[in-house]
This record gives sequence, structure tokens and C-alpha cells, in this order.
Amino acid sequence: MATSAAPALHEPQVPRIFLALYRGPAERDLLTRHAAKLPGRLVAIERSNAPFSTEVARLVASLDDDAVELAPLRVAWLPRKGDGSGWRALLGLGDPREPAEGRKRREKDAADPRWRIVVAEPAALGLLRARWKQRTGGRGTDFADFVARQAELSLERAEYPLYGQRYKMPRVEPGDVIAAPGFTAGLARLAAETGHPEAELLAEARGYLEELRTGHNPFAIEGMLRFFRAAYEKAYGTVDVQPDELAKLHDVFARYPALILPAHKANVDAPVVNTVLADHGLPLPSLFAGINMSFWPMGPIMKRAGYIFLRRDIRENATYRFVLREYLAYLIERRFNLSWFPEGTRSRTGKLLPPKLGLLTYVVDAYRQGRIEDIMLVPVALAYDQVYETKDFAREAKGVKKKPENLGWMLRYLRSLRTPYGKAYLRVAEPLSMREALGAPNPATDHKTPEAQLALQKLSLAVSWRINQATPITGIALVTFALLATGGRSIPRERLAGFVGMLVDHARRRGQPLADSAELHDPEQLKAVLDALMASGVVTRFDGGPTPVYGIAEGQHIGAAFYRNSMLHFVLERAIAEVAALGAMNAAPAKRADKFFETAVALRESLKFEFFFRERPAFEDGLAAEMDLIDGDWRRKLAEAGSARNYLDSVFGVGLAHAALRPFLEAYRIVLDILLTRPVDVAAQEKEVLAAADGLGRQYLLEKTIRNPEAVSRQLFATAWQLAGNVRLIEPGPDLFARRENRSKVLRATLAALDAIEDQCREALGG
Repeated sequence: MATSAAPALHEPQVPRIFLALYRGPAERDLLTRHAAKLPGRLVAIERSNAPFSTEVARLVASLDDDAVELAPLRVAWLPRKGDGSGWRALLGLGDPREPAEGRKRREKDAADPRWRIVVAEPAALGLLRARWKQRTGGRGTDFADFVARQAELSLERAEYPLYGQRYKMPRVEPGDVIAAPGFTAGLARLAAETGHPEAELLAEARGYLEELRTGHNPFAIEGMLRFFRAAYEKAYGTVDVQPDELAKLHDVFARYPALILPAHKANVDAPVVNTVLADHGLPLPSLFAGINMSFWPMGPIMKRAGYIFLRRDIRENATYRFVLREYLAYLIERRFNLSWFPEGTRSRTGKLLPPKLGLLTYVVDAYRQGRIEDIMLVPVALAYDQVYETKDFAREAKGVKKKPENLGWMLRYLRSLRTPYGKAYLRVAEPLSMREALGAPNPATDHKTPEAQLALQKLSLAVSWRINQATPITGIALVTFALLATGGRSIPRERLAGFVGMLVDHARRRGQPLADSAELHDPEQLKAVLDALMASGVVTRFDGGPTPVYGIAEGQHIGAAFYRNSMLHFVLERAIAEVAALGAMNAAPAKRADKFFETAVALRESLKFEFFFRERPAFEDGLAAEMDLIDGDWRRKLAEAGSARNYLDSVFGVGLAHAALRPFLEAYRIVLDILLTRPVDVAAQEKEVLAAADGLGRQYLLEKTIRNPEAVSRQLFATAWQLAGNVRLIEPGPDLFARRENRSKVLRATLAALDAIEDQCREALGG
């Protein structure tokens, strides 16, 4: 007989009934044999596709002692290695856990049987009744239904050791969510608010819960993991990870439910995260994805492997929002790990996007209501040497509409992954405790106050900050940073080596994370990075003169900027400091230090929709610390400097602010110049302004009014529009034209400072 998966059993101190749940005669025979050795009474109940609570109801009705313990058991069937079970389950062609009766009979007495008896933890009838009342208020779900469902869930938990912890994923029936007291009360409130009958809303809610329902078939999950790995391994090989970071997650996941929150750079992000977690023996989260990814055949396949598809725009659908909130609360309350991309979509610029608060708001609400004692937020940084999507991002930046996801799109994407793109990097930042960030749960507190909303925003920004700080700097990010800093010129490798060498030293002195490919002091490593960029067409080399020169290829600036932008946050404080130092030169020597911080704070405000900044006191402290690291005597030199150029040379050595900030500020200038032509007695319209900005930006490039082709980008124009609204440059007003002009004057002065820094950089590196 096969070794049992049941725990060691001792003579119970209270009566115990074993619920033998079986399908077919072979399973019943196996369970009957096993139960003969157990200290208790056996009640055999046939499982079927229909609920088996009728038999449970008869049993419960026959019991008058709440101390009686119910211990479910069943037969678990395992696939044979290499039999393709994972692929068949993934495609919906059969579940290895439910083999045909013929196979069961053959395996029943085989020398090497592929079955195990699984016995779940027993639970007293009185305890089950108390749980039922607590979770349902004694309404909604019949007690027998509840007991039957609890038996299934406890058996699933007992099966985890057979398949591995990575398959610990929820299987939620709509009735489980509907039965919760919070759902019933919330639906009544929704009916009162909307004026719709409660029965009508309940029917609608059931439909949405069916749409959200996900599978958790271990063999389908295994098939999906194999598919994921096969899809990206030719492009990226083995994912670059820090094993100690992943090892720490075992303890985190054992103690708390977790939200896995990765950056979103490419379509392979979810496959990379899932395969890495699985390879390190960690339970996979249920991943929330946009419903646009539910196309056939991927949608049904991904549902079997634990994906949950969400509708995109739900602002006008109060019932769906309510159902989603309750669904998330249910999953969190039962301690399942969840995952989504906080940005909501892939970053088209390479920078981390501002987080969207929708799903996090619902989880925080569940926590504040006291449904769970704590939740750990696990920020995950993802970076790639190169990605296929930059071609699409460049087209979208020029206004081309994003292509919809479908089977044809998927096949094209899979073909693209046959090309080597370097390495994929995954880093796990320090997890955040929701309890430490928000305080202990208190259901009586009003969580709609401005203070509560601010705490939620700070929590989400803390996740983004940690993702940024954990993102490794790659060699390709460094080289594209340097080449985009040339103002459209091609440069010899010696000058390039000098600039990237400065960037590497900058990162090392600050303890910033460097990928192996970023060790660019090694000439061979620099050559390898340039070769990779030339192979993908991002960089071009001219060999017709006495010295080969390298530059960004025609039309590739936005693609190159995607890689460059992944490291901008690491040089942001220095870049702002360089501009602030030039701005301070306009003040009297004794007041230059104050002017330095005033200019820096103003620039921080201009860039707050592009980057994640700490609050003003912390920002100023960080800026001072950065300057102390650059030159401990910077304040005295600032007061005594005879010119901006002398100060740049003596303190910074080589300026880099133009490389980090110019594309954003040039995009802002384009949008602001459009606004200066618009009337002041009517509100400017976003669609009209951004369309005009695209044309003006192209004209400015031809005229050399701006230097960076990447500034002509719908994504950057959108941020410029957001900033314009924030500083009151859109809505009509008596002084609107003056405010626009003043803003333009400050922006042009900042761009002039970047011109001076760029000239100094070029001369410092040899022209």
C-alpha cells in the first residue's frame, strides 16, 4: 500500500468521525482499508460534480454532541514523471488528480502506486458551527454547505506537502464570498444607495464573482510555469537574483499574508516573477491582471493557473467595485498571497510610474476593518538589459494607438523572445508591514479622512521608493545614459568610457546596486555592451574616419531612453544639485547656500510628477548629504566662486544634469509654449494641447530649438499637462497669461543652466 500522507494519529480523547470523500469504487475501497486502522467511525460520502452537502446534512442532523470531531480524508492521485500531465491540465484536457476509474483500479494494488491517503486536521462540530455563525451571521450559506466546503478546503491544505508550497493558491466559490456578513450588509447598503432591488444586485454580483473565479490546479500551474520558462529562457536565460533576498521570504510568507508588488517593464514580468518564486520553493500568489489579457486561449489557461482578470474602467460600475472589494477582503482574511503591478500598466518610459491606488485601497480597507492582523507588502524590482517592447513604446510615444492583445499578438511576441536580449534581473526590496505603516486596525475609525488617505498614499509611495532603490543599474543603462547626453553627437569610445566610468564610481561611492554588466571599467565589458546595443539597432558606429565613433541610431532615442531612465533616480539628487548651484550664483555670496536650496526645492516641485521624492525636510537633508559626498567644502566654495563654470569644474568635475533632466524639461517647454498661444478666458483642452505639442515638438527638433528627440513624447507631454494643471496654468483667470509667462521664464533659465552644464561636460571629457 502507498505511504499515507496522513499525520500520525493517536487515540482521540473525544469521539471522531472520519469523512471519507471518494469518487468511484476504487477510492472507496482504498479509504475503507485505511480507515480500518483509524480510531474512529468512518462515514463514506461520494463526491461528485454536484455539492455533496446533502449527505453531510444527514450526518450533522444525526449528531447531538458538539464535541464530536470531523476529520475529512480522501485519495490524492499523483502523475508519473514525464507523462505530460501538466500540459494536459493546462489545456483543460484532463486533471491528473481525477484519473479514470480504470487507472484507479490498476494503480490500487500496484507495486509503485501513485496515490496517497490524505487526512485533514480534525475540527469539532461546535467549533465549525461557531465559525459558520461568525463568517455568515447564520445566514446565506446552509451549515451543511459550510461544513462540506470546509472539508474540501482542509483537504486542499493537507495536500500541499504532496505537491509543494508553491501551489498554495485560493479556490473561492462565489457562495463563500456572498455568505460573509460584510457582503450581505454591504449589498443592502448598495441597494439603498442605487435604488436597485437587492435581489437584482445579488444576481449581478454572482455574475461578477464567476468572472473573478480562478482555478488552482497544481498540474496546470506546473504546465504554466514550464510554458513561461520556455517562453523567455532563449531571450534571457536564467533570471539574475539574490538568493538571500528570496530566502527571507519563506519566513515572511509563513507568518503573514503578502502582497507581491513588482515593477512593470515588459510582458514577461509576471512569468519571471512566478518562475523565480516557484524555483525557490515559495508559494505563488494569485496574480491580478487586466481583462485585456484574457483572450483565447491564454485567458482560460491562465485562469487554471491562478490568474484573476479584472475589468479596466469600473468607475461607473458600483456593483463591480463592491464585489471586487469584498472578494479581495475575503482572500486577505484567509491569508492568501496576492500580486499585481502597482503602476497598473507597463512603463513606456522605463521609469517607475506613479502607483494606482485602486486595489491597494481595497486591501487597506479590509485591514483597517480588522479582517487580518497584518499584511506584508513585498516590493519587487525588475530590470532587463533590453526588451522587445521598446519598438512599440516608441510608436506609442509618437501617438500611434496601442495594438490590442490577441492570439496573433501573443504569437508575434513569443517569436520575438527567440532573440537574445541579455539578462533579466529580479530584486526583492525590504518588505513593509501594513501594521507598522498604518497603525493597528480600528473598525470604528473613519478611514475616509484626509489623514487616512494621506497615510495610504505614503504607503504606496514607500513601495515605489523601495522598488527604485533595489533596481540594479545595468551596463546598457549606463551606456545609453552617456550617449543620450551628447546632444545628438557621436563620440569616440575613449570619451564614452570616461563618462560611464564616472557614473560607475558615482554608484559605488553611494552603495547603489550594480549589475555585473555595469562593471564598465573593464574595456571588454564596455565592448560587449556596445556590441549588444548595435546588434539591436539602438546604437550605431561610424568607422569611416580615423577614430570609430558611437551614437544613438536614427529614430532610436526613445528606445535608448527607456534603458537610461531605469537608473535616473540614482543620479537625480546630483543632477538637481548641479542646476541649483548655477541658480545660486545669481545671489550675493553670503546668501548663495540659501538660494541653492530654494532653487533645488523649486526644481523638485517641477519634477514631482516624474520622480518619487522624499518630503521636503528629508529631500533637503539628502541633497546636503549628496553635496557633502561630492565635496565636503562645497558651501565655502559656493560663496567664494567667481563664476558658475569655475564652480562646476572645482566641485563636480563633470556635469551630468543635462543627461538626466533635459528631455523632461524640454517636453514641459513645448507644452508651455502651446499654452502661451491659447486664450486666457477659456480653459485649455488637453487633447488639443497635446496634439499641438506633438507638431511643435517636431518643428523645434528641426530648428534645433530643443536637443532631445525623446522630449517629443506623448507620455512626457501628458506629465507636462499634469504639472500645468497643478500650478494653475490651464483654468482661466485674470492673471493667467502672466503666470504662464513667469513659468516660461523660470523654465528657460533652467534649460540655459543645462546648456552650460552640457558644455562643461563635453569640454571636461575632451570635446
